[in-house]
Amino acid sequence: MRATFLTGLVAGSLSTVGIINISKFWIPDESANINYTINSQNDPEQIQQEEGKVAQEVLSEGRPWGGRIRRTLQNHVLEYDCATKIPIWVAEHLTADSLKGDANRSKSKFKMDPNIPEEFSSQNSDYYGSGWSRGHMSPAGDCKNSQASMDETFYLSNILPQDFNNNGGFWNRLEIFCRDLTERYRDVWITSGPLFLPRVRDDGRKVVEYEVIGDNEVAVPTHLYKVVVGRSNKDAAPAAVGAFIVPNAPLDYSHHLTQFQVPLDKLERKVGLKFCGKLNRHETRDLCEETGCNLLTKTQMDQMIFLSRLKKAKNIDKLNKIWKEIQERDIPTDTKLLQLYQTRLTDFSTSGMEERAALCPENQNLYWVPPRPNRTQ
Repeated sequence: MRATFLTGLVAGSLSTVGIINISKFWIPDESANINYTINSQNDPEQIQQEEGKVAQEVLSEGRPWGGRIRRTLQNHVLEYDCATKIPIWVAEHLTADSLKGDANRSKSKFKMDPNIPEEFSSQNSDYYGSGWSRGHMSPAGDCKNSQASMDETFYLSNILPQDFNNNGGFWNRLEIFCRDLTERYRDVWITSGPLFLPRVRDDGRKVVEYEVIGDNEVAVPTHLYKVVVGRSNKDAAPAAVGAFIVPNAPLDYSHHLTQFQVPLDKLERKVGLKFCGKLNRHETRDLCEETGCNLLTKTQMDQMIFLSRLKKAKNIDKLNKIWKEIQERDIPTDTKLLQLYQTRLTDFSTSGMEERAALCPENQNLYWVPPRPNRTQ
């Protein structure tokens, strides 16, 4: 069954607050054999007027509000579930340029989204001592171009309870993989969110069970999903598409991303949403067949982590301590690690000698200050 969706990245859920005329969002495809009828004797304006009369009478004491709230922020768009206190979907658009910048997550703080009513929002206290981490659906690392947009990823409307190991491990590697796709594709679109999938009991019946945490009873999803679309040329070559369902549980390095790849239509049935409505699905390419879907290995992750730690070292003693740890853990020192260590070592040494010379100008000839490296080479 195939349907054509007019606008938006995600369809199939109520937008913002209130009731929406579905004819504004969905036009049935004649080839899909969908039984969808409308009284042709009435024009859309008349139908809307009649619906308005009914609504005016039925909802005379007020329309229910809340439910699902859509939010458009600087670098991501999301739909939030006021009952589960977590996002339903979070969408992003990445390019090589959008990932550049010096925004720092250490300056950001988890806090309530100011546009989500407090009575429907999770709180940081819900997560404290729960055994679950605050997992970003739009990761902070995707918003390096702006401190303000990175701060918005810490709104709790973008957060859900995630297994600690998964958050810092497999899911983190998947997010890095998505960012790295911008080196191959000009545009990368990503939609992420939670799933609550059933398990089969001993008697053969299927049940959906999930934990809730904190006073606000924030729902803990059983799984997470991610839809990835990459295009080298927005108007020409077919898009590469990948859909993934990942357990919200610890996953070690033995797992390959392709183990969690699913057909897009299967994911849509489970989530209850239609993704990428403007995508011509007859001409798409398989993302994993095209890229291999290889996540970073443990060695590569260790190197990346220590590279970051070397960059953040505040003095030469801390720098050398980190370098010693790298050697003690037998982490292969690639060119990036070695060059960064040597550059920072020279910087700290030069800075220290210059400070001592400034404090004791009469002895400045005793201190030889090495030339700073030419960073343009």
